[in-house]
Amino acid sequence: MIICSDVDGVILNYVQGFIDFTREENIVYHYNPERYGVVTGIKDAEQLRARFHAKNYLRRLEYYEGALEVLNRLVEKDEVHLVTAIQPECSEMRAENLSSLNYTSLQCVGDAAKERVIIEDVIPDVMIEDRPELIRAFHSAGIPVFYPDWHQYTRGMESFGTAFSHWNQLPEMLGEMDPSRT
Repeated sequence: MIICSDVDGVILNYVQGFIDFTREENIVYHYNPERYGVVTGIKDAEQLRARFHAKNYLRRLEYYEGALEVLNRLVEKDEVHLVTAIQPECSEMRAENLSSLNYTSLQCVGDAAKERVIIEDVIPDVMIEDRPELIRAFHSAGIPVFYPDWHQYTRGMESFGTAFSHWNQLPEMLGEMDPSRT
């Protein structure tokens, strides 16, 4: 099976990493958990994102509970491709952050290219994504989508994908898609 996963908000907790950054740097910031994109709607968002990426914060992002273990088991029998909207110049930091994780490929493609790269190049059997617009887009392209329900902004996506609450649920969910896996 070809599994493709987003990274930030799915495997790594980018939101908490960004909140920690604003606290450590004494930046006034109020996170809106109902809106996708931790940097969305902020004055000087691009400068703030660049500052976050330029420091060591991107390397320090934490894995969501169970993500590392489950993905390392999946890659033993499946192709696991990671495609992230992080800009290509952040590839080295992203690879360092994911150094404990085994995967088939990692692509940092930028926001504008992410959907196209996944649909046209990776062509996954299943997608793991948290961005509502992309959940809908992958569903429309005929790709089954799993999404984390721990984000308020993924509420209401039931028509476009299947929610999971913990990474440990994914192997069973994949088995339900493909009974030959069990």
